[in-house]
Amino acid sequence: MTTSVRILTLIYAGPPLDRLAPDHPRQQFDALCRTVRRHLPGATAAIFARPEIALDGSGAVTWTSALAGQPRRLLDLADEAQAAARRVLDDHLNAISRLADELSRREPDDPAPARLLTRAIVYPGDEAVYVIGGAPVLISWGGTDPGRPPRAAGAQDPATLPLPRRRPVWIVPVMGLIALATLGLGLALGVWLWQLQETEEGLREDLAVALANHCDPVAPLLEIASRLERIDREDARYADIRMAVLTEIGICEEAALFTERLATDPPCDHLSALDAELAFYDLEREPFRALKADLDRRIAACTRVDGLAQRLDAVAGDCLAVAALDQEIATLDEPKRELAALRLGLDRALAACRLAETLGPQLAEASEDCTALRTLARETAPAFVELDAGRPPLLKVRRGLDEALARCDLADHLEGELARAQDDCLALAGLDETLSRHGRDREPFAAVAERLAIALRQCAALNDLEQGFAEANGDCARLRALAEGLDAYRNNLRFLDIRTRLAPELQLCSEADALEEQIAAIGGDCAKARALAAGLAEQGDPRFAKARGALKSPIADCDRIERYTRRLAEAGTDCTRLVALERDLKRESAPTLRPVSRALDERIGPCRPPPPKPVVAQAPPQAPPPEIRTGTKPTDTPPAPPPPPQGSGSFAMRGDCTGRLTIDPTSGWDGDRVRHIVTIDPPASERVARVTSTNPGCRNCALSKIGRNTWRGDLFYGCRGRGIVQVSYAAYDASGRMICSGNGSDLCLGRRR
Repeated sequence: MTTSVRILTLIYAGPPLDRLAPDHPRQQFDALCRTVRRHLPGATAAIFARPEIALDGSGAVTWTSALAGQPRRLLDLADEAQAAARRVLDDHLNAISRLADELSRREPDDPAPARLLTRAIVYPGDEAVYVIGGAPVLISWGGTDPGRPPRAAGAQDPATLPLPRRRPVWIVPVMGLIALATLGLGLALGVWLWQLQETEEGLREDLAVALANHCDPVAPLLEIASRLERIDREDARYADIRMAVLTEIGICEEAALFTERLATDPPCDHLSALDAELAFYDLEREPFRALKADLDRRIAACTRVDGLAQRLDAVAGDCLAVAALDQEIATLDEPKRELAALRLGLDRALAACRLAETLGPQLAEASEDCTALRTLARETAPAFVELDAGRPPLLKVRRGLDEALARCDLADHLEGELARAQDDCLALAGLDETLSRHGRDREPFAAVAERLAIALRQCAALNDLEQGFAEANGDCARLRALAEGLDAYRNNLRFLDIRTRLAPELQLCSEADALEEQIAAIGGDCAKARALAAGLAEQGDPRFAKARGALKSPIADCDRIERYTRRLAEAGTDCTRLVALERDLKRESAPTLRPVSRALDERIGPCRPPPPKPVVAQAPPQAPPPEIRTGTKPTDTPPAPPPPPQGSGSFAMRGDCTGRLTIDPTSGWDGDRVRHIVTIDPPASERVARVTSTNPGCRNCALSKIGRNTWRGDLFYGCRGRGIVQVSYAAYDASGRMICSGNGSDLCLGRRR
């Protein structure tokens, strides 16, 4: 019974409802109501209020009823209303008492239902009776009165006491009639009793006929109830007939309600609950026997349909099996309402098979056409939703379509990323790696891959140009080669940056070349040479190093010219200084000093001794020319001569470097040690790989490097007589090309005597 009206909440001093014994009537409220309603009208079962215990353990119990209306205490009603409510309550309690006796006789092996009814109708007192819409309702039923303290220890539970015999309400009138009969109304009483007997017999005969109809129709029962209401308004007589009529009407109402519920075509999952409810009625009598048979047919049909639905689920992806199942279901003779849901599922499965068969070739044909794929997805979206594309056979088609659309979306994304990453080669490399995982040779990736490959080739070319630009480091030849390589990408913005950075470098190279041409055209113009040198002093770029190197030789020549010109001017007519100047000029080989030599020759004439007169004499045998020997000192040492003159000579180097050749000492006897030292100024010294003598016939005359800019060789004088020895050295780079050279001379004094 569904609770709807709250009657009262009481706090009991005894144990709360959740701690009552399992067989206590309040613990079996649902079983009590089912038992009463199975045999008696629902109005009889409604006299018991439902107990609802509080979950906080406070002992509070809320009593509710399914009857609609405002609950009122019986004791608060007027006398007439109380009397009417008491009569109805007595009828219900007496009916339940008789039902308990009947169940005890009919089912002696199962005394629990009868005992439950007996304990439930223990009267709790008038203070526990409420009236809702004229119908009485009991609270605190089952042996405990409301508001009473717990019973004393050892006291018997009122719920276990036997139900007292109730005196029928009609006994008083009968006793009055008997009294009147004894007062002389015997004849009238006899007539009246005869009429009552006739009426009762007629009622019983009509009741037997109505009961034999088994609620089909119900009108005879309703007519008997109407007659009872007319002839016995006070409910003083015919209690058993009235109870039988009301009970049968209640049963008919329950059967009609159940028939109506079955007529609404409840779903199969509700039939088991209906079957459980129907089990509480007497299924051996009509109309419940027919209802049970109809319900059993419905349940059997649902079972068969459920099996077919399970088979349909099992073969949902197998279109041949679905078609076979469709043919099998077409031959079944099942009620349409049970087959409706199965038919709907089967139709959906067949439609899914037809759609999958149609979409398969279309998907294969449009697999590489993104426009066609998107159109196909848009057109099939409603069908996919309706036919559940998450299950076979549409699942495979939907996955194929989703994968193809994902490829199209990825291609569009890569296309956009390619457009945004035109100047970012690192991002392009990332796109290439992404594309390599998705089959770059098939559409829709092929077109993107082709454009990406072109961009990556340009990135590789740009990378090579950048590396070459970094490695060029001022090398004009390599820079010009890079500029020529850039001509192929003249209109490509990706190469704009390196082209912009390369332009000033090439401009510097052009300036350096122009300076070299100016230096080559200087000739002997020292003013131009010094002006160019002043301009080069501000240029620290390595590209101007060659120009600076080329300018050193003219500057050095100008410095020598100025130095010797100044010495010549300072010497005046001093023969000693002029002779020394002549000696130093002979060591120089620069052609630019010829004007100074000619001016010196004009001035040094008076300083020369007159030539000796010729003497005719026999010439002594000519001694071999002096030479410089390498190796160890000769073992046959001649007698010690007087010591040789001391001092060293220094001679300038010429060519693409500046430096000097130093001979120490500048003279010596045969077998004396002589040291040759060549010094070359940087940066030309960095290019020198070896320094060696260029004298004809000189063997083992290579000098050893003793410093960053210095080479040295230890030799020996070798001569039989006095004479000048010419010395020449040259410096070579790693490829064997001569960088610069120098000439000098020393004096061999002959053998010691």
